[in-house]
Amino acid sequence: MNDASALADLALAPVTITPTKPLTPTHVKGLLWLDVIHKSTREIRRVTYVWNPRMSTLTAQTAAFWEFLDRVVGDVDWSACTEPVLGELYVRSHTEGTRPSGNALQPYFERVEKEGWIHPASLRLLDLWHEQLGLLNVADPGLRSTAELALTGGDVLDVLREHQLTIDHRGIGGPVYLDGTIWGLPVRQIVDEDGIANYLVPVLRELIEVGARHQRVVLVYDQELMQDYVLLDKVLTALGVAVTRLALGRVPIDGVVASSRHGGWEGKTLSDLSNACLEHVDVPTYRLGMRIYFIAMLERGCAKSFQPDLLRRSMHRAQRILGEHGDPDDSGESHAFLRRLATHDGGYVDPYRLTTALLDRRRKVPADLLATVFG
Repeated sequence: MNDASALADLALAPVTITPTKPLTPTHVKGLLWLDVIHKSTREIRRVTYVWNPRMSTLTAQTAAFWEFLDRVVGDVDWSACTEPVLGELYVRSHTEGTRPSGNALQPYFERVEKEGWIHPASLRLLDLWHEQLGLLNVADPGLRSTAELALTGGDVLDVLREHQLTIDHRGIGGPVYLDGTIWGLPVRQIVDEDGIANYLVPVLRELIEVGARHQRVVLVYDQELMQDYVLLDKVLTALGVAVTRLALGRVPIDGVVASSRHGGWEGKTLSDLSNACLEHVDVPTYRLGMRIYFIAMLERGCAKSFQPDLLRRSMHRAQRILGEHGDPDDSGESHAFLRRLATHDGGYVDPYRLTTALLDRRRKVPADLLATVFG
């Protein structure tokens, strides 16, 4: 059992984004929710933002994209490649229909493990993300960090085996399964016959140790990953970690909820949205308006398709709010205000309640929060 008095308060642990495509409306929504949670909650308690790029680069999805680029495109100067071209290549890599063998992917995993290596095409994407998020005033969570994961893959499998949570067929050339049947959940393959781990293994490599150092871990993830994250919650809880889950719905485009690998987001990436908005509003209005739209308008789930007209209305609301609020003060009111909005199960400030409070003229949101949280 963890000694809560000796632990840091809260770890905010989102599913990381693979550096393989432009930031779509679904990614923007997730990043803005995370940014508001982090900036508001750290005003009232200590928060660790957990973002290790290896949780996404040590996955078959990322390595397969890199293998596709090297095999189909070859050695080119990626530093000047445009975002639309990279996005088109990402979609092509999935429509090609050829899954690289474990032997073809292994050299990529080895380079990532050894030196935190990232393919130059993905480095180009990360540079673009960093620039776009900076304009939006979303803090860089560590996009280009080269930190190692806390545990090895073997360490994780040992821990799971000790807790009787695996079905291991490697001795006969088979896969390894995470066994959730004790909780009424299906088994989940986490290592295939070629020895390639799925994304849950690098996540566990980081979060087992993160959980041991924090009073609570808040898992933030795509609603489409619900079954995996329920299982991850159960596993971490069995290891003595206090867990809260926050699932966010994907943003439909033209009524369709689909993985980014299928495309359909062209013209609606973060770069596209910022260019369109900044033709009509200034940067502070853009930053607040994006948060109003993706948090207050789209809410936690997401039944509404992306709607440019609602985004424009959010910009108008942001202009009104910024015009009505005076200079920030340091009266201490913001701390009490944020504590009232903290969730009971996770202890983090609810970004939806905080953002919608800005839209309610009957409620006085402390002016300093516009700078510390929404600015």
